[in-house]
Amino acid sequence: MCGRYALRRDLDDLVEEFEVDDDTLSGAPEGTVTRSLNTAPTTTPPVVLERARKEDPDGPPTRSLRALRWGLVPGWSKDATGGPRMVNARVETLLDKPSFSRAALARRCLVPVDAWYEWQVSPVEPPAGGKPRKQPFAVGARDGSVLSLGGVYEFWRDPQRADDDPARWLVSFAIVTKAAEPGLDRLHERMPLVVPRDLRDAWLDPALDEREDVEALLDAVPGDLFEHLLDAHPVSRRVGDVRAKDEHLLDPAAPEELEGVVDLRTGELLGA
Repeated sequence: MCGRYALRRDLDDLVEEFEVDDDTLSGAPEGTVTRSLNTAPTTTPPVVLERARKEDPDGPPTRSLRALRWGLVPGWSKDATGGPRMVNARVETLLDKPSFSRAALARRCLVPVDAWYEWQVSPVEPPAGGKPRKQPFAVGARDGSVLSLGGVYEFWRDPQRADDDPARWLVSFAIVTKAAEPGLDRLHERMPLVVPRDLRDAWLDPALDEREDVEALLDAVPGDLFEHLLDAHPVSRRVGDVRAKDEHLLDPAAPEELEGVVDLRTGELLGA
């Protein structure tokens, strides 16, 4: 799964990295955009998407950087209360589940991250009556570059708000997940779908809206990224507190902090 991630890049860097045409976030009011080393559901981080301009619906799509709420609310929902539960969408059912199927065909987005967090449950037996120790890891690009996670987004109209109320529309997203690759499965059985650079354009293209084409796109995402692109390291357990947002959250945890942690690549038990 993916329930927490880090993003520390400046918005200008994201505009350049993702070749954004329309930056809607520059000069946004304080607190509008969540750019944090501890990004959590229900916040509004930047995502990249492509769609036609409202004033020119028949024109070519424009790539934009927007702040969307993490936790997808389907357009047919009666209210927005289910959003916090829909932070992830499983790739195996993405095109079939009513909550995500329409968005998967027409409203795909990319979620920029420096790393995502996952908690490894220690195989070491806890003391009597105790709970197994959980060690957080940060998973990011081996070369330090920004990653793009595959996502889907949706529009939901609040029926309690007037037609002229600018807050009547909620735009929200979910991160697509898949079965974890070897090594990363020592962290969790699921991981985010990491879209490589050469597939970003196709992922964002709203004209790619036929089921068979989207299935081919999903099949094209490589499944050996931990072997060639990704790396992971244990981080401080402070990341478990959503209020912790300091610049050292991504730093490797000190060896003495590691108790009963399994090395992802070798399977060796550390600090037992």
